[in-house]
Amino acid sequence: MPTERKSGKIANLQELLGDSALSILTEYRGLKVSELTKLRNELRPKGTEYHVAKNTLLLRAANQLGYTGMDEALAGPTAVAFIKEDISGGAKAVLDFARTNKTIVVKSGILGGKLLGSDELEAITKLKSKNELVANMLGSLLAPPRNLVNVLSQTTRGLVNVLDAYRKKLEEGGETAASA
Repeated sequence: MPTERKSGKIANLQELLGDSALSILTEYRGLKVSELTKLRNELRPKGTEYHVAKNTLLLRAANQLGYTGMDEALAGPTAVAFIKEDISGGAKAVLDFARTNKTIVVKSGILGGKLLGSDELEAITKLKSKNELVANMLGSLLAPPRNLVNVLSQTTRGLVNVLDAYRKKLEEGGETAASA
């Protein structure tokens, strides 16, 4: 039976896991405090928290949520990136940091209670971010009215061009008549 303090930590981890859209398990062995702070600062704007967790407490929290198969992923010191908002942006930030800093190793991820491998995490980074999807949607919604305005203004532009050509023709005709 865990102590009251450990029960609180398990509940906290359970809440973080449950609230996260994606959780990425990493091994942080050899990571300096300054590098850890840098990583946390990079993740914070993307709606991501990075916590060091004891494997046994994390395993209990995951089991209470019904997540299974995490035993192999929880070998060695573990830190978890809890991504709540921007899944692709948070995952990309963690994986990019892991590429540039060889002391951090990405073990696996948890998405919807399912354990993901590194190739599946890499595929998530290729997804468009929430802001890009919103921009694409707005562009799609604004295209029909913009096209309608262009079509309607085209007839007016055509009329103006015809009148301008007629004015130029009259001016040229007026000059030739005046010079004769």
